[in-house]
Amino acid sequence: MNYTMLIADDNEENRDILSLLFQDDYAILQAKNGLETLTVLEQNSGSIDVVLLDLMMPDLDGLDVLRRRAALPYFQDVPVVVITASNAPEDQIMAFQLGAGDYINKPFVPDIVRSRVKNVMAAHRRRRAIARQALGRKMQPALDLLTGLYNQAAAELEITEVLQTRAQQRHALLVIDIDNYQTVKALSGQAAAEHTVRIVADLISGLFRKSDIVGRMEGDAYVVLMTDVPSSQSVQEKANTLIQLMKYKPNLTIPENVSVSVGYVITDDDARSYAQLMACAKQALHAAKLAGKACAREYGVAHAPVDEDALHAVLLVSRNRSVCSMVQALMPEQLRVIEVLTLADLPRVTPQQIARIKMAYIDVSDQEDCAQVWSTISTYSWVRALPTIAVCEEGNMTQYRSAMAAGVEDILSAPLESAVFRRRTMKLLGRIGALDDPM
Repeated sequence: MNYTMLIADDNEENRDILSLLFQDDYAILQAKNGLETLTVLEQNSGSIDVVLLDLMMPDLDGLDVLRRRAALPYFQDVPVVVITASNAPEDQIMAFQLGAGDYINKPFVPDIVRSRVKNVMAAHRRRRAIARQALGRKMQPALDLLTGLYNQAAAELEITEVLQTRAQQRHALLVIDIDNYQTVKALSGQAAAEHTVRIVADLISGLFRKSDIVGRMEGDAYVVLMTDVPSSQSVQEKANTLIQLMKYKPNLTIPENVSVSVGYVITDDDARSYAQLMACAKQALHAAKLAGKACAREYGVAHAPVDEDALHAVLLVSRNRSVCSMVQALMPEQLRVIEVLTLADLPRVTPQQIARIKMAYIDVSDQEDCAQVWSTISTYSWVRALPTIAVCEEGNMTQYRSAMAAGVEDILSAPLESAVFRRRTMKLLGRIGALDDPM
């Protein structure tokens, strides 16, 4: 076991629930008030990797603990995820201003809790890796203080070096811009806007490879150099994944109207300098904005409008919003997702939609009588004929056996892991020809 988590909450039941969620991945320490939290941090200096911090605690509340964080060397670099029963925006904003990485609302939803802690930890590791690299190259002042990414000047230097020393390789320069950022700033204030910038930065830094260069430009824009890319298609797929994640926001604490647009350019013999590539990527970004935002455009490539009614589709039967968000976010761009919340809604799927559906996801992860679900599914001949992936609660052998008895093609465990979901989904989609152009 490589990581240690401190759970600080005055409610013993809450501590026990969170301990159960993370005991397989973390050594767990506990504190029941703010003063004990600081004591445990000091006694375990350098060995605690993340803190789950309740805002409402006796002796010293969570916000006061965060206020002391900056002055404590053993706490400064430990990521914090706030636990709160409050939906008051001012509490969340204050927590972010004091350095919290994210927040979790009570009562706990297990997959959201795991996802937010995972996101914070992944972003923290990426920031530390960038900081170590910058320190080794004596570039520490060139890091962006809000996001921990390279700032614009440092990113330009790093990208220019790659372009000059690895000119024989194909690279892609991407400019990523937050849509509706000024609206967030105007309606929710500067702190909420900065939180959005940081969460998007975390998402971007976690999505791209360690070999790629990720930096923040001024305001709400980012620059990425994808190094040694095999094809333009691989860049488009990466951009689309980011766009879908931002569009459907599985477990992201950002406003609903926030999305991203992406413009990118592939290096060639005529466009090799940073300035040239940036100018081309910005033109492509402008085209993405004109196309309606929340999309990606490649410089020099014309994009025909997409007729969504002509796309192949997949059926998703689920009432779990986290599962729905993940499926929507990670589904390839050339496929529509037709969501059905309950089996009673299946008759509402139109014949035109049925003709386009190539496969189905049936989510039984929160169903007590999953055998009845599969029995009801079997009464719909058009659903029964579809290649199907079942979504079952992790470790629930009753659900697994029931799904296998129903003859599904594959089983995914909830909460869904993006890499596993994508790999298994793409394998099935490729086998059944669902990624081919529709007739």
